[in-house]
Amino acid sequence: MKRKNFAPRVIAAVFLLLLFFLTVSNLGIPLNCARQYLSGELSFASAMHQIVADYQERSTQKEPLLTLNGYYMRLTGARISNGVVRMTNGMLTEETRKADPGYAADQLTGLYRYLQERDTPFLFVEAPRKPGLDGSLMPEGTENHCNENADGLLALLEENGVPFLDLRPELAGSAEALERYFYRTDHHWNDEGAFAAFQRITERLQEQFPEETIRSYITERENWEKHTLKNYFLGSHGRRVGIGFAGAEDFFYLTPQFDTQMSCSIPSSGIYREGSFAEAALNMERLTGEPDYYNSSPYDVHTGENYAHVQFRCETAPSDKKILMIKDSFGLPVEDFLSTAFRRVETLDLRYLKDTTAAEVIDRFQPDMVIVMYNPFVMEGECLQFGLGGG
Repeated sequence: MKRKNFAPRVIAAVFLLLLFFLTVSNLGIPLNCARQYLSGELSFASAMHQIVADYQERSTQKEPLLTLNGYYMRLTGARISNGVVRMTNGMLTEETRKADPGYAADQLTGLYRYLQERDTPFLFVEAPRKPGLDGSLMPEGTENHCNENADGLLALLEENGVPFLDLRPELAGSAEALERYFYRTDHHWNDEGAFAAFQRITERLQEQFPEETIRSYITERENWEKHTLKNYFLGSHGRRVGIGFAGAEDFFYLTPQFDTQMSCSIPSSGIYREGSFAEAALNMERLTGEPDYYNSSPYDVHTGENYAHVQFRCETAPSDKKILMIKDSFGLPVEDFLSTAFRRVETLDLRYLKDTTAAEVIDRFQPDMVIVMYNPFVMEGECLQFGLGGG
């Protein structure tokens, strides 16, 4: 006689009891879902999803509910929850729809030609995302056009003669690379990945300015110290599905083992820090106290968070070239590393730049090099509106 598997029913009962104690102040939500479940209108999984969704809108108890939902999804072997995909190696990512890279290519080409008229070198840097280049780590049936979109963009840039650096083969070309260079629960690379990007970018800048000292002790990984905080981080994907889905992970950051004297100014927020790299480029307040998994990200130790315009000055940097980098959040640790190699580095995040344009900043700052670094999700929107008059 075939034995019945009561584990799913036991799990369901435990979770319903826990949900009951967590939802006393909003009993209508679980009672309505329970009625639909008992009448056969919803499966248990659908009822769980509905309860979590309703409480995300109406309850102050989101964190325990997300945690419970994460454990439930993990115990039932689910691969997708709340738009987050658990890859076959346990890392979290998300699905990607197919996108037309034409707009991004046109905008980047326009910026390149704008800079050509000013004799200013330009480099577009394609940062990687976690789905590997061949997509083999994505569960069957998930949509993954991340690298297809990026390939299309780079092909168009190549046709237009726009210089670019593709970091994906090195940093996302294998499961081993992904596990080394990315956080498990977050979409961003970790400091090892960002530092490898810093090295490849400075290699290209050294080629651009062969008379400058750009590749030096500063760009050598062994001259940077790794600081690790155990079980301190729940990344952006982890926060969406609950800590039970993939667990918390260690967070680490790098600081130089050589002397630095620098400053970081964020005029729009009235922020000014100076001193060593840790005192100026990093905002160590992001790492104080116990981890706040759902409400704070230690990734923001880099610079502090995403700001519209950041100005770095470094007296101890070997190169006096002025660098402007236009970036998304992947650029936060990279901009900090760059600030140690060049005496003047400024960065823009066009999502937050409201009172001026990238073109106006370029005309005021007069950089020796402009870098645009985006991840493959950037194919449209304000990140590509450089203020050139055509987009």
